[in-house]
Amino acid sequence: MSTQQTQTRLINLQGATLLVAFVGLGFVLSLLAYYVSADFDRLNVPVAVALVVGIPAAIALGILGLRRGVQHLVELRTTWTWWHWLLFLLFVSTLVFRIRDVQAATASPVDAWALLRLGPEAIVAGVLISRLISRRTEWLRPMFRGLIGALAIYGMVCAVSSTWSVYAAWTLYKSLEFLLDVAVLSAILCTMESADGFRQVFNFVYCLYALELGWTWVNAAIWPSEALDELGRLSGIWPVTASNSIGIAAAIVCIVALARLVGRSAEKSERSWYLLALAFGFVSLVASQTRNSMAGLVFGIALLLWFERRKWMGFAAVAVTVPLLLLTSLGPRVATYLARDQTESQIEGMSSRMDWWTFAWQQFMHHPLTGLGAYAAGKFAVLGQLGVGTASQMHSDWMEVLAGTSFWGVLPFAIALFGCWWFLARSYWDNSLEPGERQLAGEALAILGIITLRSFFNVELSWHAPFLFLVVVGYAEFLRRRKQSLAIETVPVGAVLRNANG
Repeated sequence: MSTQQTQTRLINLQGATLLVAFVGLGFVLSLLAYYVSADFDRLNVPVAVALVVGIPAAIALGILGLRRGVQHLVELRTTWTWWHWLLFLLFVSTLVFRIRDVQAATASPVDAWALLRLGPEAIVAGVLISRLISRRTEWLRPMFRGLIGALAIYGMVCAVSSTWSVYAAWTLYKSLEFLLDVAVLSAILCTMESADGFRQVFNFVYCLYALELGWTWVNAAIWPSEALDELGRLSGIWPVTASNSIGIAAAIVCIVALARLVGRSAEKSERSWYLLALAFGFVSLVASQTRNSMAGLVFGIALLLWFERRKWMGFAAVAVTVPLLLLTSLGPRVATYLARDQTESQIEGMSSRMDWWTFAWQQFMHHPLTGLGAYAAGKFAVLGQLGVGTASQMHSDWMEVLAGTSFWGVLPFAIALFGCWWFLARSYWDNSLEPGERQLAGEALAILGIITLRSFFNVELSWHAPFLFLVVVGYAEFLRRRKQSLAIETVPVGAVLRNANG
């Protein structure tokens, strides 16, 4: 895109934002006129003040933030490359347009809707093979090195488990699907030369989650009566988006916006955009009512403030929040909100999760050395027998991996996860790194905190496509490989020759 076209787009944006400002100002004046003309007894002064002060501030923030957001979209278009297409196609392949139970999935594993999943994946596989054969991106050998290698080994174990799986075809397909995700990550990593390049990968993944979140709100506007599930949580209608997915997307938007606001390299020109993103993510998180996402966000914020040496912010937040919850009516309201109209036994059972996991453990103990087959154990051997076959997984990465592959899959899977924690934390405290590289490591650690906590109550790490986990693993592996290459370059030539001569 030329500079003139970019300027024209920004001018058009300025006109649109002015229109929004005038509409918002008229709305505020209308509300003010209503309150002034109302009887004094009906005049709610705090509400009137909040409206008159808050709405113009929100409009101003929206104008400034959206202008900066559009600039980011323009920049994304100018930097778009081949791996953006691969990630986008993988994102399209994760969209769900229908939910089937175990009987339907067994009777007709490939239907018309399944082509929307298989088609994009086939294109991605074709592009990877083409780039490998033409030697434009030699991603195959690096795929089995380091942290990515641990994920690749886990994928291979999953594929081998199809030989004893309760549903072999399902296990093999889902295993190859996960290996495809890892292959895309390996190909991207082969092209990365700097942390700034990897920041673009992070930003694009964030964009995908924000896109999913924004489209869910569009669904809510089109189908307002259907956008809330049986518990009153926001959910997507077309494509089907569970409230848990909305919750993690909202938590990620919040933590990234907060990381960019409190980071040492934060830019003043970006504050309005990230404040707007933070508000959008927080409202979406509240609407999703996803408790494990909220807990993950709190954990991620604690990690972020600790790494950024902003612990005083956390202490200040606790000092303000705790008295409000204990001494005012806010506490009972929050407790009621978090309960989601569930009984005490339902809360203790974590929305039936404990029943699922107990039965999964019993099933696993019949096959402790092999498991029941990756990805098939939960859906077919556990949930299908419990009569909840419409659920696709057991809401726990660790139970899925254990029941499906036993310790053969748990070991490489855990190495990849905890290796990420080790390399990112060590890199963050490495003063030889640039400030931007360390800031991105801290941001990745905050994200890793959220998805690690959620992995015990949902599938964030092992289910296609784990974008957040993959990008964090990729950055940790990037830092590991660069550190390794620098160590090799700094070895004195004489020492190398002496070692070579015995």
